[in-house]
Amino acid sequence: MRILLLVLAGLMCMHPLLAQHRITIRGTVIDSTTKLPIRFATVRIDGTTTGTFSSRDGGYLLRGIAVPDTIRIVASMVGYDPLTIVLPARDTTVDLLLSERQLRTAPIVVRAEDPAVGIMRQVLARKSRQTDSLKRYTYMLYSKFVAITDTLTASRSTSTSDSTVFSILESFSKGYVAVPDKYFNEIIQRRQTANIPPQANFVAFGTNLNAYDEVVTIIGQEIPTPFAQDALDNYRFRLDSDERDSLVRIEIEPSSSLRRGFTGQIFIDTKTMTPLEVRLRPNRAVNLPFDAKLSYRQTFRLVDGWAVMPETMHIASSLTADVLFVLSPRLDISIETYCYDYDLGAAFDDGVFDQRRVEITRQAERFDESYWQQNAKVALRPEEAAAYEEIRIALENPDSLLTNTLFDRYFGEVNRVLRRLNRRPFTGFEDIVRYNRVHGLYTGLGMRFRPDTALELAPTLGYGFADRRAYGSLSATVFMGEFQQWTIDATLRHSLARRDDPYSVRTALITATSFMSGIDYGDYYYATGWEGGIGYSWGQLRFIRNDVYERPSRLRLFVRDERQTTARQHDVFSVFRPDQPRINPSIIDASVRSIGGELFLSYNPQRLVARTGIGVRAEMSDPAILPTDLSFRRFDVHARLRTPTLPLWTLDVDLRAGLADGNVPPQKFFSLESSIAGLATPGTFRGMRVKEFYGDRFVALTLAHNFGEVVPGVLRIPNIASLGLEFILTSSLAWTAFSEKTRSYTATMLPALDVTAGGFYAEYGLAINRILLFLRLDVTARVTQRTSPQFYVTLSTATF
Repeated sequence: MRILLLVLAGLMCMHPLLAQHRITIRGTVIDSTTKLPIRFATVRIDGTTTGTFSSRDGGYLLRGIAVPDTIRIVASMVGYDPLTIVLPARDTTVDLLLSERQLRTAPIVVRAEDPAVGIMRQVLARKSRQTDSLKRYTYMLYSKFVAITDTLTASRSTSTSDSTVFSILESFSKGYVAVPDKYFNEIIQRRQTANIPPQANFVAFGTNLNAYDEVVTIIGQEIPTPFAQDALDNYRFRLDSDERDSLVRIEIEPSSSLRRGFTGQIFIDTKTMTPLEVRLRPNRAVNLPFDAKLSYRQTFRLVDGWAVMPETMHIASSLTADVLFVLSPRLDISIETYCYDYDLGAAFDDGVFDQRRVEITRQAERFDESYWQQNAKVALRPEEAAAYEEIRIALENPDSLLTNTLFDRYFGEVNRVLRRLNRRPFTGFEDIVRYNRVHGLYTGLGMRFRPDTALELAPTLGYGFADRRAYGSLSATVFMGEFQQWTIDATLRHSLARRDDPYSVRTALITATSFMSGIDYGDYYYATGWEGGIGYSWGQLRFIRNDVYERPSRLRLFVRDERQTTARQHDVFSVFRPDQPRINPSIIDASVRSIGGELFLSYNPQRLVARTGIGVRAEMSDPAILPTDLSFRRFDVHARLRTPTLPLWTLDVDLRAGLADGNVPPQKFFSLESSIAGLATPGTFRGMRVKEFYGDRFVALTLAHNFGEVVPGVLRIPNIASLGLEFILTSSLAWTAFSEKTRSYTATMLPALDVTAGGFYAEYGLAINRILLFLRLDVTARVTQRTSPQFYVTLSTATF
């Protein structure tokens, strides 16, 4: 009897839940007058946070809703009267007709200040109070990315028009934010068309794109928003409706065409002095690839009655990529997001920001159809829904254009293999094939994999045909802590090491120049031994290369034990024989045991992770500490700084310096890095011969002032420089020297700057940047060690 009573009581408690069931409501939001679909309208269940917004064709979808007998639906859109309807609790298709709200035009009154300025002053004051109060929050996010192109580029056609959905990426994620600039999203579920591998779907456009913030970043360009604290100085505001209305429309434009900014409209609720929607376009001072057209639309809502937070966003971009008058593919991009379930002031570990900007959860590795059915936020348009199946069928059909193009027939498999070798578990193509004048042709294999989430192994093995040596290494890294910020690493190696900076002129370029012209940039020696280290890193993980991510700041201490011996150069094949081939410098053969450390702050030697940062490295070999054949101390620093000079002008400062003392062996000398064969890499001297200056101490300073386009939009040349040509003035100075102790110890015959005229090196130049988007052409004048300036022309990748 007691058990029966408990069961009956439980059923009574569950009665409200049993009375509910899940339904789906769909339809179209329509203008009641024009009968045209309305996009971007918000459709919400009254009294809850559950909602969605209408897509480009006006369609909306509310799926998996748990409701009692009836449900109240509220549809709203800026410029329209809200609509509330009551529906029965069953699957329903219903169109929502919204009536346009007529905004009164602003009366003609002569005033010293436009009424919009007074309204915006109150809006900015309210925002300032919110900024002081809102420090952190979490939210849920739905993101959709759609790429549409022409039939020829898509290699398929599904309609009579020349527009075809090329790819779709969707995701649900949870976002974490710490004001002002820390963002992290973890993807919970994702899906994409069959031509996109799942590992490439990291789409999560969250509240880091927020027009209510100080700036919005588009393609690496920070654009001040009309809600920035200095917006009244940088924008012109004009009221386009009656200030007595509860909803006003304000036209905006930048106060200067030489400043990046937006033009468009913002809609303000004058009761709360909060924005409801923005409809913006970047001005001409914003560089968009191929002079693309872009529109940015975002709506906001009050969360918890006080915080203005983004709700929906739509970015639409269209471009025609004219390249050298040969190719003209068209690309239309649509990005739609919906933010919901905000938790203001949420408690979470700040360590989440030490991961990648977007991470994939284990839940996302398995597609969950029920999750998508219950949480759908935006209805796919018919052509988008059809594209999922059409692309899958086309890829499975061997006769389709997607798999049977001329390029794919002859080069597709080679291209796929090369791309695969540059992704995990492989370490990159340079560990498979490379070429220089010491080992000649090298073939091998390098891999990087994790047998466990806390352990990473990286073995390499290869053979050099010219020096007839086998090379190999094995690295193991143990990651510790919840967010794997602590590391312990150990490496065994028999390798061909470089004395110069291996990241200034990389292996791929040396392979090309050695094979074609016989010019080998590197200074090499053989290194056999081991190294062990312990490190701590912080900051958000950044992409470095070949699926490798590292944090921008780290501290590492190491112990190294190597046998270092001279590597002899060999007479290997080259297409063109050099007049005077470089001789690889000899070193002092020795067993070297050393300790050292490195400190990187927003800096990585392999890749530019920040425009302002510093890296410091130190190494010491001392018989009083560890048994060793050599005794020296070596220290070097590399610092970068970018600072604005005018709104669209920037100054880049690059400073390098180093000092070595004691009995410094040649393998620990410094050298000034230069261009090679008319090709230059960032941070190198363009008018200097290869390895012209060595020393046991040096200072190098480069100043580069970017004047931008000078006049925005004027130098955007179709097919040649659609992003706009930029002009950069450069000045590079350097000094190197050997101490008398080093000269006597090594008896070096290497060239040194202190035996050349003037005692230092200087060059000045002018660069034309962003030719064909990605190239930079420099004309440089060397003014030292010459009776008159000597000019050089070099080509490099563009500076961004």
